[in-house]
Amino acid sequence: MKKFSILLGFMFFALFVSVKAEEENVLRDRFVITPYLGYFMFADDRLVDGKYKKFDNSFYFGIGLEKFFGNYLSIEGNIGIVPTEKTIKKNKTTSTKVFVYGLQAAYHFKATKRFYPYIFIGIGGVEKLYPGLDYGFGLRTILTKNWGIKTEFKQFWLSNGVFDNLISLGISYFWGKPVVLKKERPKFIDNDNDGVLDDFDECPNTPQGIAVDERGCPLDSDGDGVPDYLDKCPFTPEGIAVDKEGCPLDSDGDGVPDYLDKCPNTPKGTPVYSDGCPLDTDEDGVPDYLDKCPDTPVGIAVNDEGCPYDADKDGVPDNIDQCPHTPEGAEVDETGCMKKITLTIQFDPNSTVVKREYYPELKKIAEYLKANPDVKIEIQGHTDRTPKSSYSYNMKLSQKRAEAVKRVLVEEFGIDPDRIIAKGYGYTRPIASNDTEEGRAKNRRVEIIVIEE
Repeated sequence: MKKFSILLGFMFFALFVSVKAEEENVLRDRFVITPYLGYFMFADDRLVDGKYKKFDNSFYFGIGLEKFFGNYLSIEGNIGIVPTEKTIKKNKTTSTKVFVYGLQAAYHFKATKRFYPYIFIGIGGVEKLYPGLDYGFGLRTILTKNWGIKTEFKQFWLSNGVFDNLISLGISYFWGKPVVLKKERPKFIDNDNDGVLDDFDECPNTPQGIAVDERGCPLDSDGDGVPDYLDKCPFTPEGIAVDKEGCPLDSDGDGVPDYLDKCPNTPKGTPVYSDGCPLDTDEDGVPDYLDKCPDTPVGIAVNDEGCPYDADKDGVPDNIDQCPHTPEGAEVDETGCMKKITLTIQFDPNSTVVKREYYPELKKIAEYLKANPDVKIEIQGHTDRTPKSSYSYNMKLSQKRAEAVKRVLVEEFGIDPDRIIAKGYGYTRPIASNDTEEGRAKNRRVEIIVIEE
């Protein structure tokens, strides 16, 4: 206990006399590896394996690995060996090796720039049979930025009630952040001439003539992280993300900053309104850069391309189409009303019967007539010409076939017969050559002409 009291007294003395310098401690956050050479002093006889044995004091060889946390606190794990003589019986000794191990936390006090007294406490043991408490004090001397010396006294308070002591000397190597042994600066110095002394200046390299705050840092009026002397947009609202020049971010480069931009993904080069959305001159909901019909009257429903709908696909938009149900393929005028439609209706040889497969097309004609009750049409029947066919025969055949088509419209689809004129033209109006089968097929046709509205 006397030894322990002396150790505690030294600890309190070290706490009293140590002075923490204001400059950075050279040991901050570094790793240290230290090989040790020392002298180990064993206590009196100890109980080992049920027998009392005595060990001779001897040299100690060890190594430690240490990590600093901040400037002054470190944790070290170490292991060593003591080659010694062990007395087994009264006059009989034998050589042996005693293993010593420990894990300690140390606190350093900075007395000068190069001397760091320290105290430590931890767990450790001498041989695996005797774990316990170890504690002590030491002095660390800094030689260069990577090398130092440790002198240390350690006492082991073992679980079997004995005390062993170790005095050691170690050569330490530091690695991690480079050590810079700073010289003390003269007081009352203001190297950047900003009116804030270097000891209090958090921005010691401010350019000459720049206005600074009480910390010595350049003013940043809008608090965006870009100092006023570099800020090209010094009045940015608080909390807005900015670029390196202090201006609000404008991701799509349309001249409207992101925090005001309601359309932040506008293609580059597209003209926009003040809210960052693309121009829509005709206000149809399709921006000009996508609008294929940029002059659509206001209020007209449009498709994805910005063009008015054309339900019957006759090329005349619905908003001006006076005949919105024109059959597909019909020739129309500027109002969207049908002028002519050509139907290819094939008849069997010498037959005037309209086949059922052509009814869907005739139904479309009927629907058009019902949707436009003022329209009257002429059904024009046409035939092809072969070397054996006569003029009079083809005229009669084309007339009968035109009348057959009229009959379908009247009887099947309820169209007023007074609205339909059936007339045959034989082979007098070919639209293709009669010298080929393909041409003759085109000539065998029925054309429907609007004759009155």
